[in-house]
Amino acid sequence: MDAPSTLDDTQQNAAPSQRDPAGLSAWVQKLGDSGMPVFAHTARDISHISESTESSAAQLARVVLQDAAMTAKLLRVANSPVFSPMGKPVSTVSRAVVLLGFQEVRSICLSIAVVESMLRGAQKDRVIQEMARSFHAAVQARSLAKKRKDNSPEEVFIATLLSHLGDMAFWAFAGEAAEELDRALLERPQVAPEVIQKEVLGFGLTELTLGLSKEWRLGELLEQALQGKTDKNPRAGNVSLGYELAVATEHGWSSPEAGQLIERVAENLYMPVEEVTRLVRSNAEEAAETAEFYGARQASELIPVPGAKNGLPGDLQAAPDDEPVFLQPDPMLQLQILRELSTLMESKPDINSVLEMVLEGMYRGIGMDRTLFALRTPDHRFLVGRYALGTDNEQLCRKFHFETSQHQPDLFSRLIDNRKALWLNERNRGNLQLLLTPAVEGVTMGAEFFATPIEIQGKVIGLFYADRQPSARALDEDSFSSFKHFALQGNLALGYMSGG
Repeated sequence: MDAPSTLDDTQQNAAPSQRDPAGLSAWVQKLGDSGMPVFAHTARDISHISESTESSAAQLARVVLQDAAMTAKLLRVANSPVFSPMGKPVSTVSRAVVLLGFQEVRSICLSIAVVESMLRGAQKDRVIQEMARSFHAAVQARSLAKKRKDNSPEEVFIATLLSHLGDMAFWAFAGEAAEELDRALLERPQVAPEVIQKEVLGFGLTELTLGLSKEWRLGELLEQALQGKTDKNPRAGNVSLGYELAVATEHGWSSPEAGQLIERVAENLYMPVEEVTRLVRSNAEEAAETAEFYGARQASELIPVPGAKNGLPGDLQAAPDDEPVFLQPDPMLQLQILRELSTLMESKPDINSVLEMVLEGMYRGIGMDRTLFALRTPDHRFLVGRYALGTDNEQLCRKFHFETSQHQPDLFSRLIDNRKALWLNERNRGNLQLLLTPAVEGVTMGAEFFATPIEIQGKVIGLFYADRQPSARALDEDSFSSFKHFALQGNLALGYMSGG
């Protein structure tokens, strides 16, 4: 179905409704503001990185690391047989981006965000059914793209997964309007769903997906597929064909619907029908496994895997609350990250990758709330926050701006001069009080912290900083020892890279 070219056109044609007086535009706004703010924020952040000419793996890693649940699920997916067939463990987000690639990790993160957001809503049966279909379609479309030598099959995957985002979002968060539409669909099963959607809502859910895609900048490929521009763009055709294939196989793998779609796929790929049949059946198995690893177990059970018995969706696990998650020290993870840091050196990485991995080790391994790398300017006049992870990381980076003046010294400039690690605590605070300037206290907010200079070839280039101020948890000797160990390994790596 072709979607209207603008939201305004749809708004003018929309039937008035007590629950939706402003039409499509209002629904797009509502879902972003109250229904799916976390997904909308994540999608915008990732899309912004993807569009920027200065994008880097490190930027993407920082977006992921702001969400502890996202981090854990990304690493679970990255270590699954689907993405790590050789079984080599990946312990850090930084390493996952390097090994899997920018587009792959972007795809995984958006997929996780979809699952996390949708399973919090109402009308769970319809949400799960649509999620199952979307995962199945996405894997089929990615497979078609690979057969056609597509340069970015992961982009096709995510465009297909999101191609019915409006459907999932509406069923999850529309409340009474969703219940009304559900009743109308059940009462008139012989009528096309698109017709009933427009009667009840004034617009179709495909149009809602297009509106969300434009608002959240989910990509040109998705918009072209939703607008039916499959003739002009074969990649958009992969999206549509993958979804059609997922729908057809729900009638049974031996059904006429499935047989006709498989024949179409075979014609498009110039492959024998028998070979395509094996391919798409294998894709269904991969789709079920993929959905499982993304945390969508109920959806994975609904994907029509050949020979498997698919059941109805069961009770969903309770959605996690939105309370902040503070990481606990994990000595085993510390060891794994230190090993990955050593492995990273074999591939001659850039300095940013090393710094990001050190920060991630401090943040996730030691269990700090905030970690930061500050860089000295070339003239050595200022010390400026460059990268930060953890709670309010962007605000921490902005605040961390100090003039390293001998005339007006502060604690951080003194650290650079002394070239020693510091654990500021109640025992030594009194002796250092004159160096705790308002600017320093504005960053630390009175909390204990760790800090240590970074040297390359005998020159201090900046420092690492870490604290647990947001959670008000105490620091300890073990954490300080681990902090110094990570900083030392970072110094050694940077020295090795610079030839020192």
